[in-house]
Amino acid sequence: MKGDPMNTTKATALLLTVFSLSAAASELPHSAVLKYSGSYGIPAVMTFTRNGNSYKIVSSIKVPLYKIRFESAGTISDGILYPSYYKDIRGGKLYAEAKFNGHSVTYGRIKEGEETETVSGPAMDLFTLAWQLAAGDGKLPAGTRITNGKKLYRINSINKTGSSKYKFGKGYIDIDKYRVRRGDSTVGYAFATAFDNIPAQISYTDDGKTYNLRLTGATIDGNGKPVQPQQP
Repeated sequence: MKGDPMNTTKATALLLTVFSLSAAASELPHSAVLKYSGSYGIPAVMTFTRNGNSYKIVSSIKVPLYKIRFESAGTISDGILYPSYYKDIRGGKLYAEAKFNGHSVTYGRIKEGEETETVSGPAMDLFTLAWQLAAGDGKLPAGTRITNGKKLYRINSINKTGSSKYKFGKGYIDIDKYRVRRGDSTVGYAFATAFDNIPAQISYTDDGKTYNLRLTGATIDGNGKPVQPQQP
């Protein structure tokens, strides 16, 4: 019996996507501690750790009166990050979460209950997406969806918006900038090309608040030595 040509075409497209991502992939660091300054000087820290084919990302933002913690973890296969869970914790209490299980994503605010959707491609949280873009040099797997734990969005488009010099410490670093359109909003990313493509900027809107995180310090692979830019 002959195979379904449509299924064969889809499988071929998926394999080509995986091969192109693997070929273009940047080597992610084994560990990174990134310090940011947010809107109004609010401090934030993101830690990324990779052990074999597993990864974990923890991001903490100290907003006035309480602290927000975003946590996600999962596995890496053929250059693609597959989260298993994502948690949005505010003031020490779980506010929203997403659970990833193959071709389905269960998500929602804790007070409002969960819902489950079927997906045809990878689904990622905001911070996993940042490291996926870093690993893929700005490319994403076909059909990628994005979630903030409260909603699941289709990615309408992803565009490189340019390259520039970024003031960092006493010098400058080169960054590549991207814009990701999700639903009716936009997420902006910039990556430090000379330092494992670590996220140098992340800007997004959540629950009516806009966050603009700008990198102020970085330690990569646990050597205790902060990243130092080239002197102008």
